[in-house]
Amino acid sequence: MNYRNTDYSYHEWITFDGNKATGYHCEDKKILEGLNTISFGAKTRAEMHSKIDDYLDNKAKKLEQQAQYNKAEAEYYEKYGTVGEF
Repeated sequence: MNYRNTDYSYHEWITFDGNKATGYHCEDKKILEGLNTISFGAKTRAEMHSKIDDYLDNKAKKLEQQAQYNKAEAEYYEKYGTVGEF
């Protein structure tokens, strides 16, 4: 499936308790380039289109937020390292 030149797919599966579940999944590298997110999901096609719209229409803001997160993460590890985290 494709919306605004972004690929996504529809999936059906059986949950751990035997119920049928459905949803949409996107891992299009173009839309997620520069972000820590590697994929995202949605319950409906409309919700998936809304999420794709958000990623495309707010790309600059999302990249800015990612850069801020990366800076904070680097400062944290510089100060505290990784001892005891794993």
